[in-house]
Amino acid sequence: MRDLQARELRLALERFAERSSVIAWGLFAANLAIYGTLVIGAVAAPSLALRLFCVLLAGIAISGLFVIGHDAAHGAYTDSRRWNALIGRIAFLPSLHNFSLWQVQHNRLHHRLANVKGFNSWSPLSKAEFDALPAWRRAVERLYRSPLGFAPYYLVERWWGDKFFPRRRAGTATREASLDFVLLLVFLAAFLVLLAQFGATAILWGLVAPFLVWNALVGATIYMHHTHTRVPWFAAIAEWRALAGDQDVTVHVQMPRWYGLLSHNIMDHPAHHLHPKIPLYRLRAAQRQLNRLLGERAVIQRFSPAYLLTTLTRCKLYDFSEHRWLDFAGRPTSACTLPTSSQAKDAAVA
Repeated sequence: MRDLQARELRLALERFAERSSVIAWGLFAANLAIYGTLVIGAVAAPSLALRLFCVLLAGIAISGLFVIGHDAAHGAYTDSRRWNALIGRIAFLPSLHNFSLWQVQHNRLHHRLANVKGFNSWSPLSKAEFDALPAWRRAVERLYRSPLGFAPYYLVERWWGDKFFPRRRAGTATREASLDFVLLLVFLAAFLVLLAQFGATAILWGLVAPFLVWNALVGATIYMHHTHTRVPWFAAIAEWRALAGDQDVTVHVQMPRWYGLLSHNIMDHPAHHLHPKIPLYRLRAAQRQLNRLLGERAVIQRFSPAYLLTTLTRCKLYDFSEHRWLDFAGRPTSACTLPTSSQAKDAAVA
């Protein structure tokens, strides 16, 4: 079972790719209602504690809508291409994500070149690349790969960098991306005008604070998806294609069931990478099946704060020639991460 290739694994997961528009529309409507209710609570709650609680939950609700939009962008949410395009664009509005840009950056680059340096979030630097940076940029990299770095990393490097407005130099200034940017501006203007009716602080409570919570959540989520002492990264596309499949570069982070429900099973990530057409409402079952097929080869990690802090400590830089993680001083912090190496199993125990 451990030697099954990605194509065979995808075929084994095909039965989970059945979509249901009834389930999809029900989840979408419920998530919109929950988000709207929590924004009202964040703006109008009578106490500071209750407002902060609503802000936290509103940020989580943005994440839930984003996962729906993410599925729709893959064409995996409903059985209609037109409805997927509509639902995806609406679901992306609270996170201020450009649907067309996301399809380019996520579908066409990330999924086709997972864990190839330069094409993905949280691409690690080599020791030589880190040392060549100016002092201020080395400080930024140290911040990013710390417990306080999830929100600023995603906000600056990913959302502002390539998920909000099209850029000519990046070749994303297409008609579709420009229209989606206009849609985001119209939504943002309308939202600001609506919140301003309740005072200037309503903008902070109803828009800014939940958006920052969302950035922290998505930054941490994507980090855990592809950063682990058993997960390899690659400097070249050819090397990645020769040495690893999607099942080798993603982590199944096992979360409490209540978080899985709130996040629409987004941490069941290896199954999604192998078969992006599996809808979120069938992803948990698909991941269980994939774990059985992969056996010891599966990278499974039960979540705990200690695990996350340990990963942040060990996974600072990457040695692309020896395929092992380093700290900022260049000291190795993992065994060889390549899936063909017997050392990969040792790293999971360490």
